[in-house]
Amino acid sequence: MTIRAVCFDLDGTLLRDDHVDGVVLRVARDLASRYDLDPDALAAANERVWWDYWPDVGEAWMRGQIPGGDVPLEVWRRALAEVGVTDAVAATAAVALHAELEGQAFSLYPESVEVLGALRERGIRIAIVTNGPSGLQRAKLRAVDLEKAADVVVVSGEHGTHKPDPAIFALTLEALGVAADETLFVGDNQVADVGGARAAGLTAVWIDRRGVERTCDPHAVVTDLRDLLALV
Repeated sequence: MTIRAVCFDLDGTLLRDDHVDGVVLRVARDLASRYDLDPDALAAANERVWWDYWPDVGEAWMRGQIPGGDVPLEVWRRALAEVGVTDAVAATAAVALHAELEGQAFSLYPESVEVLGALRERGIRIAIVTNGPSGLQRAKLRAVDLEKAADVVVVSGEHGTHKPDPAIFALTLEALGVAADETLFVGDNQVADVGGARAAGLTAVWIDRRGVERTCDPHAVVTDLRDLLALV
C-alpha cells in the first residue's frame, strides 16, 4: 500500500490541549477578585457545567448550528450563577478573558512542525480535520501558524458534519484528491478519530500520549508523531 496523504486531528494531536484547566482557573481567579468568590469553587463549577451542558449542545455546536461564542458564554453564565453571581456583565467578561488567555496559551507539540515538514518533503499531501465551530478552530490554526501547513483544512462547523460521521472523511478525501486506502488518519480521540477513520476506510493511527486504556481498534499506535514517518 502506498500512502499519498496523512490527515491529522488538531486538538490533542498537533495542538497541545493540556492548557485548558489552567486557563479556566486563571479566569476564575480574575472573577473571584472582582466579585469576592472562591476561585476554586468557580473553576469547579465551570467544569461541572461544561460536562452537564455538552450533551445538549455539543453536536450542534460542532456542526456549526449554534454560534461559536454561545456555548462558552452560557457555560460561564451558569457557572457564575452556581456561585451566586447573576450579573450578565460577569459572564461576558469571563468569555472575553478566557478567549484572550487561551489564545496566548495555544502551542504545538514539540514534534508537530518537524513531522509536517518531513511529510511535505516526501511529497505526502496533508490535511487537518477538526471538530468545532469555525471561528474557534480557525483562531487556533492562526495562533500556531498552521493554516498554510496543510493542503486541506476541514473544520466541522463549516460543513455541517463532524467526526466520526463518514461524510467529513469523504469530503476530506475528495479535497485531497486521494483514495481512502492511500490515506492515514492520525488522532487522539478513540471514537471520533480512530473509529471514524476506520469506518470510512482510512488507515487509522491512534496517538496515545498519556498511556490511557485502549478501547478502539487502530491499525497502528504511536506515542510521538515522529513515529508516523516509519509508516509512510
